[in-house]
Amino acid sequence: MRHVARSQMRLSQSHVASANKTVLDRAIALWRQVCGESVLHTQERDRLQSSTTMSKDDLMAQSLPRLQLSSKDMKAILELSVSLLETNLTQQKELRLTRDGFPDSRVWREMQRKEGVRVFKEFQSPNSMPSGNSATCMRAGIAHPEQSGMPSLLMLGTVAGSLNDVMYASIPTSTDSMRARSKFVQDGVVNSKVLCCVESPSADDPFHTLNVTWRYYSLSEPRDYTCIEATGLLPNDYGELVGFHLVHSLEFAQLPVFRNYGVERANMSVCTFFRQKTSTLVECYTRGYFDFHSSNDMLNNISLHTISTQWLSMARYVECAQMKKLVWWMRVRTGRDSFASSSQSSSSTSSGGIAGIRQHARPRVQAGTRCRVCNRGFGGFLRTTPRACACCAEWVCKRCCVKKQMCVVSSHNKSKVNDKKLVFCAQCIAEGSKSDAALILREELLGHRSSYSSTRRTTMETMETLDD
Repeated sequence: MRHVARSQMRLSQSHVASANKTVLDRAIALWRQVCGESVLHTQERDRLQSSTTMSKDDLMAQSLPRLQLSSKDMKAILELSVSLLETNLTQQKELRLTRDGFPDSRVWREMQRKEGVRVFKEFQSPNSMPSGNSATCMRAGIAHPEQSGMPSLLMLGTVAGSLNDVMYASIPTSTDSMRARSKFVQDGVVNSKVLCCVESPSADDPFHTLNVTWRYYSLSEPRDYTCIEATGLLPNDYGELVGFHLVHSLEFAQLPVFRNYGVERANMSVCTFFRQKTSTLVECYTRGYFDFHSSNDMLNNISLHTISTQWLSMARYVECAQMKKLVWWMRVRTGRDSFASSSQSSSSTSSGGIAGIRQHARPRVQAGTRCRVCNRGFGGFLRTTPRACACCAEWVCKRCCVKKQMCVVSSHNKSKVNDKKLVFCAQCIAEGSKSDAALILREELLGHRSSYSSTRRTTMETMETLDD
């Protein structure tokens, strides 16, 4: 009898729960009818609620429209970039250095150093403090910010590597490449976006770009910048190729400001030159001017100190180039057999492409399998555990593999950069390091332009499924 009573009680409780749910559903339906809320409105509400979970910088980046510039505006931007480069080249030539290669200590004070790179701050006399015309100088695009009395920083030094590698890390070919670079080198850019492409790289000049970009920095006071950004190679007076990376603030009426987020739109003009000093060293020169739109000297000095720290991230540019090379080889090798299946299906979860990648990236250990590099066997007493190389998918032992940090924008969430350490064999790392960055960039831009977009998803799937 007790069992029967308990079962009847459970049934009554379930009936009450289902009845309550029915009543609740009916009440919600009636409320929607009274308020005139349609299914579309409900979906829009859910979308807005989900958007509130996005970070502030993601919301700002999402609200920035694609810039539509006329041919006249593009010509003016091109002329401005040329004028700025000429001015910065002249300024570099006129910089007086000591025998040790350092600037005059009476004019420049060293702020920080890292490895072979040093950052200096220019002393300012009372009559050269920033005036109200400094911001106008930046907004108007005048190519002489050095005459405005704005705070100036200088960076000198060398980084190990080649000129092509440094340029490969510098070039902002897309929003994804900008975000991945910032995540890897930790240059202080919280979020960024390419708003307009004025001039694109070509097979003859793969490092040449001219874009309008947006950057957001979380300094002592959050600031963002809308800039023209140019990269490329040009010959100097001695016939040597010199790489350049120019970032100069410019205002556009179509772009919103984000004061409601507590972010101030600031101005800067920064130009960097790279030169192959020796076969293994690249000489770096950077000069930058900053207008923070703030009269708080203490906060401005803190911001300048933070920027000088961020500039030291240039020491990782060559590592960033090596990372981008490995990402490219992962795309080519692990996606080679899936190009056809990926192109036949537009779905991001194509069973042919993705499954093929996963199977290729995780081979099974067969009997008698040996390390690809040292040819040692696996298994047995005191023998090493095999690991699969993320690039070639061959088995390697612990001694012959290296973990490398990889940064790639997520295929599911464009605002997220996946940062993960993957295992690579020594042979793939050596092959990637020896690869010519210019040739890889040409392949990215021309040879595999369609394959690049179709296999970026498969590369991310590989990164997400491979274990450390």
